[in-house]
Amino acid sequence: MLSARTVHSQHADVFTFLQGDLDAAAHECRRPEDAGTGSLVYASDTLQLAAAAHARAAIVIVHRDIAAQIPGLGESFGCCFSVRSVPMGMAVLLGYFESKAARFTQWGLRHATAVVHPSAQLGAGVVLGPYCVIGAETTIGDDCCIGAHVVIENRAQIGARTILHPHVFVGSSCELGSGCEVHPHTSIGRGRPQKIPQLGNVIIGDAVEIGSNCAIDRATLTSTYIRSGTKLDNLCHIAHNCDLGEDGLYTAGFMMGGSTTIGQRFMTGGNSVVSAHLELADNVVLAGRSTVTNDIREPGHYGGYPLQPLKEALKTIVTIGHLNDIRRNLNKVMKHLGL
Repeated sequence: MLSARTVHSQHADVFTFLQGDLDAAAHECRRPEDAGTGSLVYASDTLQLAAAAHARAAIVIVHRDIAAQIPGLGESFGCCFSVRSVPMGMAVLLGYFESKAARFTQWGLRHATAVVHPSAQLGAGVVLGPYCVIGAETTIGDDCCIGAHVVIENRAQIGARTILHPHVFVGSSCELGSGCEVHPHTSIGRGRPQKIPQLGNVIIGDAVEIGSNCAIDRATLTSTYIRSGTKLDNLCHIAHNCDLGEDGLYTAGFMMGGSTTIGQRFMTGGNSVVSAHLELADNVVLAGRSTVTNDIREPGHYGGYPLQPLKEALKTIVTIGHLNDIRRNLNKVMKHLGL
């Protein structure tokens, strides 16, 4: 359940109140064409706004460019706010309608098959799913949700309100901050298949989200760091001794070599690769399928392989499509010149 008053009081930096009853409340979020009187609706254009009015939706979030359309429709729904970016507005409010916790609490707080070492410390409200294993001297913060078949090895530390979905593995001595979420079949601190023992750990900051089927290797002697606010999509590989800066966005298929440091607010398209033993500056953006083989000292947009500033990379991509024509024309010129 989300009330308009909550939007107004807690998210005024994102949403601008336009008009309506701040006591209006929504218990679901729907598309405008599927909405009802208890719905939160996002409207990006006038057609969607009209559909929301027809449904008499409880709360309507409109793009600020169509906010001028509201006065004529204001009585058709409960309360209305404008937002600069509809996707940003979704990111802020959709969490109020998630039933994620119900997937874990359906078993009660602790399933009978959960295995917990006597020396483990569990905070208040921790939910343990079927067949999960909690190792010795592990610390799990308040209100964490540990899914079925999760394995948390000895001396690991899990921050409050963190969610580990089924079949997640957390290696010994690894640390996850508060408010993190790790999706199924991800391995954190699993080590590497080689003879050199990996004695370090993985340290994950706060509000980190890790998608399914990711692999994050523990460091050899120190720590692999995933800093606060970082989001990893599905199928990402983070090698040993890496340091990922705060608030980075890593799209599916990202891979990186060991001992590389990436600055804050890094963003990348899908299937990009960053080689080992490199340093990338803050505010670097990579196009999809880019490959980084040298340090990036300056913030900016880059792409391609070999890596170039994005504008040059796009020109290179366009040129590659004409290489056969260029080669044929060059042969004609050389033949004409007798070369």
